[in-house]
Amino acid sequence: MIHPPYVHDDYLGSGTPFSPDRLPFLPVAPLYAAELLERQGLAEPVLFDCQLHDLRSAENLEDYDAFGIAVMGAQNISPAAQVHRHLTVERELPAHRVHVGGQGVERLSPEEFERIFPGAHQTDRRWLSAAPGAMDIDLRRQLDRLPEDDLRTYLTHELTLPFSQGCLFGCSFCGAQIQQRESFFNVRAHLENACQIAERLGLSSLYLYCTSLDFFQQGLPGGNLGLLTAQLEAVIEVEERYPEIRIGLHALTRADSYNAAMCSEQVRDLVLRAGFDRFGFGADGAASVAVLRAMRKHADTLRSDLVTAFQHMEENRFVPEILYVFGIPEETEETLAETRMLCGLLLETFPSSEYRGFPAKNEIPGNSNWKRPGWRGSAAHRTLLDHPDHFLNLGFEALANETSHRDPEMRMMVNRYAVDMSRHAHDLGRVRSYLTLPVASPGAAVMDEETLDGFRSIAAHYAPDAAAELRTDNLAELRPVLNSAIPKDY
Repeated sequence: MIHPPYVHDDYLGSGTPFSPDRLPFLPVAPLYAAELLERQGLAEPVLFDCQLHDLRSAENLEDYDAFGIAVMGAQNISPAAQVHRHLTVERELPAHRVHVGGQGVERLSPEEFERIFPGAHQTDRRWLSAAPGAMDIDLRRQLDRLPEDDLRTYLTHELTLPFSQGCLFGCSFCGAQIQQRESFFNVRAHLENACQIAERLGLSSLYLYCTSLDFFQQGLPGGNLGLLTAQLEAVIEVEERYPEIRIGLHALTRADSYNAAMCSEQVRDLVLRAGFDRFGFGADGAASVAVLRAMRKHADTLRSDLVTAFQHMEENRFVPEILYVFGIPEETEETLAETRMLCGLLLETFPSSEYRGFPAKNEIPGNSNWKRPGWRGSAAHRTLLDHPDHFLNLGFEALANETSHRDPEMRMMVNRYAVDMSRHAHDLGRVRSYLTLPVASPGAAVMDEETLDGFRSIAAHYAPDAAAELRTDNLAELRPVLNSAIPKDY
């Protein structure tokens, strides 16, 4: 089971010397697939994590019967394609031994998949996840096989806590498990494993991100708030058995579900006792009802819901994150100006709030726009299939580019507001998202001189030497060093 390199540290594609990822995370998805395969008697899996180890130095690869490559999201197709190429071209291993799966690739058509991963098998998670007890398993058997140095590295960075999957809503830009009822993992076992290993390693703290797409969705009409409180009580019970370990958690939510759930003092008290310190709010489109409806957010009152939620969070010492996707085709100069005003207002009104802004990627594998007739067969679509490194352009932290925004005027306008909003948050010292440079063809400009001035001041925080050299005509040349230096959004 191979976890590819971070997209901006893709040493396989660039041919650069290997160095371990500065902010690695425990690759839960391939471990989960490995455990399900082993339980079905289908494999004896071994994890190879390209974040911490150089695949080019791996020995005896020819002895393995099969290779599974995990692809989390659209931008991760780029390094996954390089892993496939390394195995099948450089190591000359049979392509039919390679299986590629995960959210990033399972919605590609067979023809699209074959263009990117020739000869490999396209693997769908649904077969394994439908196995009896799939949601109840834990990963201890797989974790115990990892080198202790790797475990220590993972646990001293942010961990993923498998909490739940599924969201009732169907936002057009989302490629996750939307329009599904929420189902819960074995949260108690996953947290218990992390605490036991941390105790063994002598670690004093853990910080975890919960996988729920909308943490408080059971508070909405038709939900069962008891399902959420049961999970929170399980978290607290585990934490109380490890008092020497300080545990922090954060999650994503909608403002309306947060407000509904927090009407219950029991929920609020459980959330505080569990150690949650921040929640990211999907604020996309809040400045414009027309944009909200274009995104199919089903939340015409989002702006007022956000203010109510942020007020409650400040009173209870939570950090609210402004998680904002902007720049869909229906946007105008006016709606982007309204977005800039709203984000600035929230940051200035709520001093604990932080900004996480992302230029929209309207078509990504798995969302409802990917199959749109105007996209399939377009020049940008063909470029992605012929040159998979361009999937980097579909990462939400990437500036608007020729893949995501074909119209040059729209592209430049979106980036002007993206940089301006990010720069304002940086000036306040309250930013959690970091804009990266896309792959661009000669002549496909992504920003004008004024926007570049703002981007240079942001990049100077992380790559001062490269930022000082930035010009509109050398962005492509400096992209690798700049993107690898900018902190990951997490």
